[in-house]
Amino acid sequence: MVRYFGDLLPDEKDLLPKYKVEPGAKIYPNCTIGEGSIIGANAVLRPYTRIGRNSIFGTLSCSEGHNDIGNYTTIHAQCHITSGVHIGNNVFIAPFFIASNTINITEGKHGTKPDSGPMITPTDIEDNVRIGTSVRMIPGLKIGHHALIMQDTLLTHDVEPYAIVKGGKDKVGRVIGWTNK
Repeated sequence: MVRYFGDLLPDEKDLLPKYKVEPGAKIYPNCTIGEGSIIGANAVLRPYTRIGRNSIFGTLSCSEGHNDIGNYTTIHAQCHITSGVHIGNNVFIAPFFIASNTINITEGKHGTKPDSGPMITPTDIEDNVRIGTSVRMIPGLKIGHHALIMQDTLLTHDVEPYAIVKGGKDKVGRVIGWTNK
């Protein structure tokens, strides 16, 4: 017998997930997903990913774990969020964003030499940031609140709050204005 939401008893409604996971998504143990959030098809959330309320983690995007993603934040399709990234509230990240966390690629199997592990460098994206398509950033940067990063930008320096940064295909971004300083 098939039962529908309207057929559930009040106690049973409390057992329903408060967020939506689309087909093919893989969520590892120790992840937290806030109420009203959506995890896109074939997305991957590795351990210790925390996604706030009413956020979207898009189709084919990957969180490598040990990340914190705020409330009302949209991470669009095919984004890669490496370990150690904090993303604030009300952030919009367009497709093909890449955040990395290791400055040097080490030798050995899987890039990890047996006698030295990679140095994880945390990255911080503050509240109300907007990031365009195909933006890449080196490890350890901070993007200040209300900043706007235009598409096809390579970030190599911290971005001040309210800055508008433009790069261009494979060009390092530079500040070209302010959003509302």
